[in-house]
Amino acid sequence: MNKNVSTVLFILIIGLFLISTVNAADTSPIDDGVSTSNEHEITSDLSNDDIQSMFDNANDGDTFKFTSKEYNDVSLVVDKNLSIISEKNSIVNAANTVSDKAKSLGISKTFGFYFTSNSAGSILSGITIVASNCDNAIIVDGARDIEITNNTIVGATNSVLIKNSQEISLTGNDISKASENGVQLQDVKYSDISKNNIHNNKRSGIEINNMNNCTVLRNEIHHNKFNGISMYGVTSGNTLKYNSVHNNTNGIFIDSKTSYDVLMANTLSHSRRDPFFELGPDESGNGLLFGEHFRSKGDKSKLLVKNNALIHNEQFQAKNNPANEKFGLDQNWFDSTDGENTFVCPMLFAKILKLNAITIQDGIGIQLQDEQGNPIDDAPAFDIGGVDVDGNTYTAKVENDGIAKIKSPDIEPNTEHKVKFTVGDRIKTVIEQSATSGPERYVEDAGKSNDDAFDGDGSSSQQSDNQNTEGRVADGSGDGHGNYVNGTSSSSHISDGDVEGKYGTNSSDVISTDSSDSGVNAISKGDVNAGSSSGGSGESAKAYEVVPKTPISKSVQNTSGAVIISILALLGCFVYGYRRKEEYD
Repeated sequence: MNKNVSTVLFILIIGLFLISTVNAADTSPIDDGVSTSNEHEITSDLSNDDIQSMFDNANDGDTFKFTSKEYNDVSLVVDKNLSIISEKNSIVNAANTVSDKAKSLGISKTFGFYFTSNSAGSILSGITIVASNCDNAIIVDGARDIEITNNTIVGATNSVLIKNSQEISLTGNDISKASENGVQLQDVKYSDISKNNIHNNKRSGIEINNMNNCTVLRNEIHHNKFNGISMYGVTSGNTLKYNSVHNNTNGIFIDSKTSYDVLMANTLSHSRRDPFFELGPDESGNGLLFGEHFRSKGDKSKLLVKNNALIHNEQFQAKNNPANEKFGLDQNWFDSTDGENTFVCPMLFAKILKLNAITIQDGIGIQLQDEQGNPIDDAPAFDIGGVDVDGNTYTAKVENDGIAKIKSPDIEPNTEHKVKFTVGDRIKTVIEQSATSGPERYVEDAGKSNDDAFDGDGSSSQQSDNQNTEGRVADGSGDGHGNYVNGTSSSSHISDGDVEGKYGTNSSDVISTDSSDSGVNAISKGDVNAGSSSGGSGESAKAYEVVPKTPISKSVQNTSGAVIISILALLGCFVYGYRRKEEYD
């Protein structure tokens, strides 16, 4: 009897051990280190229908490599998670007819690539897409988590159309020669439009209709015939930062109802006047232009325009529509040292930044500062004319840390130097200062880079008016913040005055003289608000291999319940058997 009880207890202990082992295994993934994706080669001898069939029969996570030099009559629908890449910068000429696949999905537009709502996780990279006779080169419709990177995109009515989508990454592309807009964003949120070169389009570089919590970061947008960036509809929580917008008819045109949007550290320059501009000639040639539908109110929620460089624009650096209420900009650089020559229209209040010579390691710096002399270390990039140091002329450019650095063997360390530079193009002002060059062995505090400091994940935090005020440039204390050493700026030939609320001398205080010729708002000619809503460098694009996003581990199928029942049944059989054995004994 005692032996039988001991045996039963032993079996129970073993059973409990097995149950605990099964539960532990059930919660741990099995990582076999093997991707489930397949790789397919696309050659130019395949027809569009052949390639589409390969797409349709592929598994999620498969990779398609375009390996030939050129492809013709391509119109492909991406309806699952695929990586479409070229390591040879393949040229894909988009078809100007609607494919059978597109017709079956009710698509009437012509295109090169179309990403549907089932294409989450897809990548398009390293391809030159020529869409001269198409509606769009690329369409992203109702999708999320799509990467379009390092492509060259030429032509189409609107080259890239992204609508009803979120978590889209459009980065590192060269986009040009659209008959209307380079990029159209319609009902888009939590997306990233970064480091693209968008140029020579017949309307805007980027046209926005309803956009929330997106970033438009470090794009070069230039030589577009309408606006560099146009904003319509309702926009909220977006950050436009470090963009270089130049040589467009207007730099940024805001005609939206905007809240919590931020325009910071952009360079808006060389906008050109057009006597035949559709909004009227006086509505052209502006760095920043507000349309008649612009609305933004609230202490914390209103549009923040701060630390931008608005320079060398033929009309106004910034201009409001006369039908609007007066609007206050924050501090910006207007290529001017005083409030009388900012070329800001009388419907805007503005504060101006200033430039001062400072000490840097082994040289002289020209630093962007606020009215109190605090450094601007989250700054726009812009050129200063020749900077004269002791009779020698140097080129200088203010970088995103807010400093133009001038270093030369001719600039002796620990020595006071005479510095002279000129600001303004229509009204030139010569600034003469003295500054002491820094020691050779001084090690600058690198601080945190602007790229690291900026949260580029597509979200935009609530804006803050707090300005970093660590250190004072004029006090000579040497206690610097970021990449500068505080030095002196003495014996200045001119001084920067307080300018809040002042108007440019080229502006009339009579509002009627500043009115639009047409008074008509720009009408988007693209797919504005199409469909139902769901939920810069100038470098040429380079192809590179993209590793498809595929799972490398699987969770164990949950069969623990069946295993436990089986073990318990087995234990029951053992116990029943021992009891029967006792009866026979």
